[in-house]
Amino acid sequence: MPFASRQAFHHLAALAKQVGIRPGGSPAERRASKYVLNHFRSLGLEASVEPFDVEIPGKTESECTIEGLGRVASRPVAATANTPARGLSGPLVFVETGEEVHLPEFRPGQIFLLYGELGPPEKYAPLMRAKPAAIILAENLRFIEPRLTKLSHEKREAFGAVPTLRIGFADADRALRKRAKRARVTVSVSHEWRRSQNVWGVLRGSEKPWEIVTVGGHYDSVWAGYGAQDNAGGAAVVMELARVFARAGSKRTIRFCTFGCEELGLRGSTAHVENLRKAHARHKPDRKKWGWKLDESPLEQHRLMLNVDLQGLLMGENYCPVGGPPELVAACKLLSSEMGPSFKFDEECYSSDNAPFAHAGIPTAAFGRLGVELMWAHTPADTLDRCWEESLQPIGEYLEEFLTRYVARAKAFPFRREIPEAHKKKVEEYFRGRVFGYVDG
Repeated sequence: MPFASRQAFHHLAALAKQVGIRPGGSPAERRASKYVLNHFRSLGLEASVEPFDVEIPGKTESECTIEGLGRVASRPVAATANTPARGLSGPLVFVETGEEVHLPEFRPGQIFLLYGELGPPEKYAPLMRAKPAAIILAENLRFIEPRLTKLSHEKREAFGAVPTLRIGFADADRALRKRAKRARVTVSVSHEWRRSQNVWGVLRGSEKPWEIVTVGGHYDSVWAGYGAQDNAGGAAVVMELARVFARAGSKRTIRFCTFGCEELGLRGSTAHVENLRKAHARHKPDRKKWGWKLDESPLEQHRLMLNVDLQGLLMGENYCPVGGPPELVAACKLLSSEMGPSFKFDEECYSSDNAPFAHAGIPTAAFGRLGVELMWAHTPADTLDRCWEESLQPIGEYLEEFLTRYVARAKAFPFRREIPEAHKKKVEEYFRGRVFGYVDG
């Protein structure tokens, strides 16, 4: 039976509605992982769980009072720093987007109001050197309540932290229009370490099991977000493709995976690739023996990674960034022209679970769907009613045909294990600029 959007949508509903909000490291994420694991087991695949540890928010409380507005709704940026129990007050200074050129001369006790995020190290480090007493982030989406996000432990340990909270765009806008001069904030946050997991369903190749392709998509959500489009939809497509190929078989090994904690900074996929790197370091083929080059490590056996993210939008644009040899780019484009759907293709570094694989030298292609409805991603409005069964069918059929032609049935694997230098640089810049954390404080 070919790819069936009805069955994929069943998985989408199970994750987004039955399990619901499932942030990384939470009991709900574990319930979701059991659902996926049972599905892979029911297909007869080699099903397993790959655990890893992750830092998650603990206590998260905040208050924010702005001159002329009174108390406004706020959420703390978890794992930053605490104010005194009584809070702190100080002059409110608008610093635009928080880039270094917008930062004022140091004066004790300033509270910075900035639009957007704390950002990568080149932005965050100058912010910390400016020594604000606290930071207020204005949401960059107009119609949502302040979201709960966190600061990554890598960034906190490298550069430090100050009490940080988020307020709605409308409240920040009112504060600026009223030329508010002072604010008072109270932040009480903590963090803790929890166990998360990737869930694997492996179909061993019947003829060339040493040639490995991973097909994955994350199954966690942001805090307070149902994660229907992002990314129950993508995980559901992966689960339905697993059913298709569990029945059809494959000459090569296909590893289906739902990754945990993508929204915390690609933690699940990064943990898996780190495990591959460690296994590669331990792998020492006998170089004196004839045929030693055939003795590849699991990392070297990986030929390709396909990532499925942001699925379920009824009206939108399909997007496919590719990081691989020219023949991979050409194959993706030609298949799209032959059978649809259309995609916007480029060779950017897509910020999802494909990136750690590309960083390890494994060619990747990512498949997402963009559109105005995507504005609800990372918010409580990313719910099942914003997803459509029929939108899953075209991407499912495309990936089924791609995997059938080039992986399951191809006499020889058609894509070199090679990433162009330009893409390598983009991936390196991506990881150098992040120090982890997705919507990272």
